Amino acid sequence: MILDTAWLVAAIAAAAALALTVCAAALMVRSRRLARRLGSLERDLAACRAEVAATAGIGARVGERLRRLDQISTQLSDRLGQLELRGDGRPYDHAIAFVQHGADANRLVAHFGLSRGEADLVTLVHSRRKAS
Repeated sequence: MILDTAWLVAAIAAAAALALTVCAAALMVRSRRLARRLGSLERDLAACRAEVAATAGIGARVGERLRRLDQISTQLSDRLGQLELRGDGRPYDHAIAFVQHGADANRLVAHFGLSRGEADLVTLVHSRRKAS
């Protein structure tokens, strides 16, 4: 049996069309899966962005709170120095101890309520004594 050339070309074309149809269907299935996966990833990304924004807001509030707590701590430290000054009646003894541990005149004024001249004098006299 001799095959007709036209019939052979038609059979090859039909096989090629069938193969293309199968490939196109497989690509469509794959494309749909990828589209669903992309949608899922986009939703996850949006959730992550929202979480990062919320975390940044919390971080800013924590930073502000830490600054306020630091200010309060400084105020309490200064107030404690003033209360110790009133309680002992010997502010110069404490001021001398502070100077011997490296405090300057500004710190003495702030902690013990000494005048600037008193603080300078205590610093001058007792920082020299430490160096001698």
